[in-house]
Amino acid sequence: MKAMFGFLTPQSKESTDPLQNAKTAAVWLRQLPALDVIGRQQHVIRALDAMRKAQCDMDLSRVGAIEFVDAALGSDRRQLIKQYIENAEASPKLAERIWQALWEMSQAFMLAYQSALEDAVTQADNARWRAALPLLFVRLVHFHGTDAKMRVFKYERWIPAKWIELHQTYLRACEMQCDRQAMALPAAGSAAQPWSVEQEYLYVLLVHQLNTGNLSPTEIDWASSQLRAWSRRLSLEQIPKSMDGFFVDLAGRESMVRRTGNDRGSMLRYLDTSPLSEGMQRAINALRDAEMTDQGPVAVINQQRLGVLRKIQPMMSPALLPELRRDPRVAVAISARVRIGLSRICQDLTAKASDEASGDPNASTEQIEVYPVAGAPRVKRKTQVDDDSLAASLSSWSDPMWEVKDRSVAGLRIAATGGIGQSLTLGALVAVRQSDVDGWLLGVVRRLNKLSNEEVEAGVNIIAERMVAVTLAAKRRASEYMGYVVNGFDMSTMGERFEGLYLPPPSRPDKPLAMKTVIVPSSEYQEGRNVLLTTAHSVYTVSMRHLVEQRPDWSWATIQIIEKKVREE
Repeated sequence: MKAMFGFLTPQSKESTDPLQNAKTAAVWLRQLPALDVIGRQQHVIRALDAMRKAQCDMDLSRVGAIEFVDAALGSDRRQLIKQYIENAEASPKLAERIWQALWEMSQAFMLAYQSALEDAVTQADNARWRAALPLLFVRLVHFHGTDAKMRVFKYERWIPAKWIELHQTYLRACEMQCDRQAMALPAAGSAAQPWSVEQEYLYVLLVHQLNTGNLSPTEIDWASSQLRAWSRRLSLEQIPKSMDGFFVDLAGRESMVRRTGNDRGSMLRYLDTSPLSEGMQRAINALRDAEMTDQGPVAVINQQRLGVLRKIQPMMSPALLPELRRDPRVAVAISARVRIGLSRICQDLTAKASDEASGDPNASTEQIEVYPVAGAPRVKRKTQVDDDSLAASLSSWSDPMWEVKDRSVAGLRIAATGGIGQSLTLGALVAVRQSDVDGWLLGVVRRLNKLSNEEVEAGVNIIAERMVAVTLAAKRRASEYMGYVVNGFDMSTMGERFEGLYLPPPSRPDKPLAMKTVIVPSSEYQEGRNVLLTTAHSVYTVSMRHLVEQRPDWSWATIQIIEKKVREE
């Protein structure tokens, strides 16, 4: 117990600076709480920050202490990434805390290595300092890669200043001929894989290519580990070997860019991703072959991984792959209202239905079709005038912060400014009402790109052009003593209520479903469960059947009507 909480007791002057050398760092780390991973990270961050603010002399012993702590916390960082992935959808608040801890740690080590590197460069004539330079460069660029991965987890992009900083670090390593010396942390053990500055730099560039907007944190983590292995065969060249591939401008403000044939300059470096693309294709072929033999949980995992590789393949291929979209997209500039989340969508639709009912005494709530309908009326777009523009549509719209940038039969690309879309997540349920269209469209966010802290873009897959907010309730047995009848219906059979959306068939315009479906909170879904669905005129007993799609907060399932009772007026 004394050893665990020793860091809380007054200590000698020598022990207040735990980063004097590797030995003092090892003693200090053993005193930190062993079970509190985030707490241990915070102690290390404070120690690195205190060392920097005190402007301690940066000698080789102190560099060794920093590298020792870096190696010792490697397993902690892997554990935190695992915990972040596990909680990204199930517990967003906890995931955000873990993400923040990881990001702060990467920043603390970047500042520490940057400070050590500045002192090392000034003493490069010293043989011992000269020998320490490659590893300092490697670890500094490595934590740039950690920062990049953390940003991609949240679909964020680097600002230009961050790219300038990375490019200058790599360029300085090239100038000092440290760019291709593979190094590993001494304290990481003999089995540690050595990496060069160039390999770490390439990994940072490739990780940013994973920001496709349609990968979950779990998929990003797996894909990044594959890229890290495949990228070891890549190298940057001053003279391109082919017309395909990518280039990076070391004097620029952005990541690597696909070649066009007109790229020239002394500060350009060229990257042929053919070895990576070949490795990816071999993995795809292996997963396809495994589909024929592997069954059970392994088959599901293989299908997921195959889907991930297909998503990132166009971003890594040395040649630009052809356009794979099924439906043509039309560029537009239309203002729109957007509602995010099942609860908010139900709330707005219920309010709209109430307003229409109060304004029209003869209005009737839409009923549930007992038999599938042959077709469904498509949404009607308002007549366009010749001088119609985004400015004109904004002037007549109450919340003009969202804009539809392009659309097709099956999808929309929506954008928001002013920071209002930062809460949007991949797989979120959204309702969109365009200013030139009558009615709401229901969709799911399939692609997400946070261009800055103020701007966000999302690709929305339309799953319904008609939807009705409904109230559902668990069905209970009728009570002889507690029951009472309202409008001819025994209320004792109605349990706890919850909101949902009824989607009249056919739904999903790209792959129409002829079945009746509902969207309910995931906590309420259970296959085979009977629930009561009430409308203005009837009470239906419906049974939830197989899932069409499920997310942590909502489930889309087919339903079967078991019974219908007319409510007495």
